[in-house]
Amino acid sequence: MSPKHPHDQPEEQFLFSLDLAEFEESGKTSRGPGSARARSGADRAAGRKTSTAPGTANQGSAEGRSGTSGAEQAPTSEARTPSPQSAPVAPEPPNLDEAKAEMTRAEVAAFHRSKPEYLLDRARRVFHRALLDERVLVLNPGSGVPSNADKDSASSIRYARCVAQGIGGVPETSRAPGKGVSRNFERAVAAYLKSVTQALDAVRPGDWVVRRLGDREEWTAIEDASEIFEQYDHVSGMREAILGRRDLRALLGHDTEIMAPDVVIARHPVPDSELNGSARLVDPMGPLAASTPLRAAVQSKPLLHAVVSCKWTLRSDRAEQIKAEARHLIRNRRGRVPHLVLVTGEPMPSRIASVALGTGDLDCVYHFALHELLDAIDPETDPAGAELLHTMVQGRRLRDISDLPLDLAI
Repeated sequence: MSPKHPHDQPEEQFLFSLDLAEFEESGKTSRGPGSARARSGADRAAGRKTSTAPGTANQGSAEGRSGTSGAEQAPTSEARTPSPQSAPVAPEPPNLDEAKAEMTRAEVAAFHRSKPEYLLDRARRVFHRALLDERVLVLNPGSGVPSNADKDSASSIRYARCVAQGIGGVPETSRAPGKGVSRNFERAVAAYLKSVTQALDAVRPGDWVVRRLGDREEWTAIEDASEIFEQYDHVSGMREAILGRRDLRALLGHDTEIMAPDVVIARHPVPDSELNGSARLVDPMGPLAASTPLRAAVQSKPLLHAVVSCKWTLRSDRAEQIKAEARHLIRNRRGRVPHLVLVTGEPMPSRIASVALGTGDLDCVYHFALHELLDAIDPETDPAGAELLHTMVQGRRLRDISDLPLDLAI
């Protein structure tokens, strides 16, 4: 999904970028100094556990299967007469799954940091750091209430504080002024997706672009999706035709409001020379495949692949607005429906459920720190909230921000 097309709009240089070359060989080196440090940390955590019978701990673990199980099943005669040339049997490595279960959150975080780093791990951490630097996630200087919490809800404050502790380093300062929080959250999500999708060219090749369409409060900067993308280019013509005709608006039920999603991912149409690069696929002069919008020879507008709505917090009015925008995009498109997703920082499961539960409007809801939120909600303290949160996760209606780039490659 690396960019190849010379875009008319300048690239938005904001927050961060990732050097993909840094991660090219990380998957090929399974051992190294970092791995040794991680294993030593696991050894210390495993030392807190009581000893278990051989072969009973984590039978599914590859390390558990490859340890001393072969020596235990060897004939006793070989055990009595060991070969002088045989190397000493290495001790069985610690069971990492069981060791991590006994670690504290800080130990688990240190364990993962010491392993060879992967792009999604780095991108998620830098994404969180960008939210702190741009004063999206902060603690109120007077009360210490996180900026994504409802100050009138004790549960919301408690969950948001636990999430902030899980992320770490949240500054105690004032949040970005005015609409800066929502704007910076959108920009951070766009920068995150732009950085990660560059590595997905092997999974979903194409000439892709990730961008924001502008701010609703700044009408001079906002752009209408119907004027940009192929699936909606008929909408602007219809809007102009019925703008002064109330009878047509009542008859067609056409919404004249411009379509300006927060963050969009689009694909440029493909030239025939590229389509015919590996095989003679299409005849540039022939009558076949003469209507598909994927061909640049047929039409030149980008194809809208995904719409990412960004809401730092959720209230009842925002939940209805998100669903209404999704229905508007579904109802007025001509062609395939783009991915329709929501990214949020809302800590309350009940408010997330107002958007996530059910199907038909959104593909899925993504939380900026779902793993930290899952740790924050104690089933004993709030059984209803924990049950609702796990229902959304297990029902595949709520996922972590790290899942989003891969899901958008489908």
